[in-house]
This record gives sequence, C-alpha cells and structure tokens, in this order.
Amino acid sequence: MRLVNAAVAACVLAATTVAMAQESGIRVRSIRVLATDPVAIAAFYEKAFGMSETRRPVETPTFVEIVINSGSTAELARTATTTPIVIATRAADAPAGAMASLILQVPNLDDAIAAVKANGGTLVRPASATGSLSFAFVKDPDGNQIELIMTQG
Repeated sequence: MRLVNAAVAACVLAATTVAMAQESGIRVRSIRVLATDPVAIAAFYEKAFGMSETRRPVETPTFVEIVINSGSTAELARTATTTPIVIATRAADAPAGAMASLILQVPNLDDAIAAVKANGGTLVRPASATGSLSFAFVKDPDGNQIELIMTQG
C-alpha cells in the first residue's frame, strides 16, 4: 500500500509540475548547438538522428543559423511538435558555451529578467529587439547562459 501511495503522490507531483510550467507561459523555444562548420554539423544531426533542415533564418558570409527538427523530410520537420535545434556559427577561437544553448520563450521579457535577478541569476545583455522579436541574455546562478525571447504582436 505504501508503494501505491508513493506512486500516486509522484503522479500528482508530476502533473502539478507540468500544469505549473504550462501556466507560466514559458516554453523551451529551441536548443542551440554551436559549430565552427554549421553545415557539416547539421548534416551530422540529419544523418545520425533522422532530422531535416526546416529553414535558415540567418545566412551571411560570417554567420549561419540552420534550424533542424525531427522528421525524415523538410515538410515533416516543419510540422513536428518537438523542440527544434538551432545550429549556429561559432568562431574557431571562441570557447564552447560562448553563446546561450537554452532559448526560452517568455510571455513578458521584463518580468522574466526580474525573476532571474530575484532568484540569483544575472543579466548579461539587456533587452533589445529585432523585427517582432525582443530578446535578452541572462545567466543562471551557476553561470549557464540563457536567451530569453518574447514575440510581439
């Protein structure tokens, strides 16, 4: 009976945690992987894990972002409900971890920054905007960088 009670308690705790995460409006937007050769690393993920490229939001001579997701074709990957991986250029002389790996979409950027600071985190790069996207970079108390994104409109 104790085992059943413990299992029920664990299920209730898990359901409460999920409900609270959904209630906050915060979701994992994407995971970033930095690479000195983003095209080669994207090909690795595609071949090794059956993923496909969905888009390239940035492609300049010095910086590339390739978005991939689960799906054997680009169409399947575009409609996948899983969290995408953003493969971005890392300069050869930049250390690993030079850019945030976790990207969280938040309903209110100012509130999220305030919550980070109130809980021992730090603001690394203040809020700014490009197009319909506002973003800021923060660090958790252990120094892990997080990009916060808020869409406008």
